[in-house]
Amino acid sequence: MSVTVGDIAGLCGRIAPYTDAEEWDNVGLLAGRDDAPVDTVLCALDLTEAVVDEAVARGAQMIVTHHPILFRGRKNLREDDAEGRMLCRLVRANLAMVAMHTNYDNAKPGVNDALAAALGLHDVADIDRALRQGRTDIPTFGTFADFAEQALGGPIRRYGDPNAPVRRVSVLGGAGGDYLSMALECGTDVFVTGEVSYHRAMDAVDNGMCVLEAGHAATERPGILALALALQKAADAVQYKIRVLNSEVRLCL
Repeated sequence: MSVTVGDIAGLCGRIAPYTDAEEWDNVGLLAGRDDAPVDTVLCALDLTEAVVDEAVARGAQMIVTHHPILFRGRKNLREDDAEGRMLCRLVRANLAMVAMHTNYDNAKPGVNDALAAALGLHDVADIDRALRQGRTDIPTFGTFADFAEQALGGPIRRYGDPNAPVRRVSVLGGAGGDYLSMALECGTDVFVTGEVSYHRAMDAVDNGMCVLEAGHAATERPGILALALALQKAADAVQYKIRVLNSEVRLCL
């Protein structure tokens, strides 16, 4: 009996329950048919034309992304706007799509556990549904920032004294500026996130916490590899004969 889109969507929901998504979010099966057969799944950060091309080239019938589409209601399906064009391409290529956004942010393990692992943190604890805090053996902010750039594969904006001592590191992938106060309250020495405003970061430094702004994609990309591995493991456990691939498309840092 063949594996279906619905089967894979169900496995995704076990890894990160859709009910754990924020109420404003749009997760789950966003394109395709539940009963369509699947033997290859591509995991990607975003749905882009390059990712659709990759899915077709690598023989996938289904794409699982972190960032969703269809955030707002549509009144047409035109190809002269980016989302409409993408939806038409999905239909023509007979590709299904599942989004795992804030449900995967809030999962345990999820995006931020993968980020903590990529940064070599140990004794990682949950501070909030999404925020994680762990410990590092790297002694100063400057040396930790150098390591983070290497680990995440791109330049990082640094806020703080490079000689400041480091022990406790909090992480939140993507746009994590709203969590600066929470990170400060739990004794964080360095907060690593994807996006934060200049003034918020400088306020944090004034309050004794260093900040690394590492890029939205760079802080979430480790979670996509972790998702692909988790989905393959879940499929193998129930003897689904599928391949789960990690996207090679890298459009930004």
